[in-house]
Amino acid sequence: MDKLTITAKPKAPIILGGGYLTLDALLASLIFETTNDVETAHNNVPLACTDGLFHASAALLEPFGSTRVAFVANMRAMHALDPDLLLRNNHGQIHKKIGLTRRRDFGAVMNSYTAFDASEITWYAEGDGDAVERLLSGVHFIGKRRGSGFGELSGWSIEPGELDGIVGPFGEPLRPVPVEMFSGDTSSLKVDAAWRPAYWHPENRSVCFAPEFIQ
Repeated sequence: MDKLTITAKPKAPIILGGGYLTLDALLASLIFETTNDVETAHNNVPLACTDGLFHASAALLEPFGSTRVAFVANMRAMHALDPDLLLRNNHGQIHKKIGLTRRRDFGAVMNSYTAFDASEITWYAEGDGDAVERLLSGVHFIGKRRGSGFGELSGWSIEPGELDGIVGPFGEPLRPVPVEMFSGDTSSLKVDAAWRPAYWHPENRSVCFAPEFIQ
C-alpha cells in the first residue's frame, strides 16, 4: 500500500451537501455502480483499512467563493407514498387515510445548497494507486446535483504522498475518526459522525474527532 495524494480539478462549482465526501465513500460508490452490490463495493475499496476505518481523508478544498443555489422539486405523492410506511393504529389501520385528492394537493418543495468554487479538491490516502486511478479515470462529475452541471471536473492527478489519510501534518484529523482510535491532537474538534461504510447507517456513527475545514 502506498501513500497517495489525489487531486481533482473542478471546472464548475461543487455541491458537497453537508457530508465529508471521504475518498473511500467515493470509490465504493463507483464500484457499486458496476456491481450493484453494497457488500462487494465496501469490501473491494482499494485502500488500507484498520478495524473498519479506511485510510482515506475527507475532501479537502479551499473555496475562493461560494453561493447559495436552490432547486424546486415536486413530491409526486400520488406515486411516491407507500402506505406500508405509514403509521397504523392497534387495529392495523392507517390513522388517517390520504386519498387521491389530498395526494394531488402536495406541491413543489424547494431545496437549497451551498455551491463552492475551488481551484482543486484534494484527498490523502493509503492504498493501491493503480487501482484508485482506474476507478477515478472515467469520473467527470462529483458531489450533488451533477445532473444540473455542478461538480464537473477537468481531470485528476494521483501522486505519491506523505500522509496516511487519517492524521494530518499537525496532528489534525483528516476524516472522522472515533475518539478511541485517534492518535493525533486530542484538542481537535469532536462531533457525532459516521466514520465507516455504510455512512448512512446509524450503527456506524460515533463521537469522532473530525476535520474543521469547510465541508
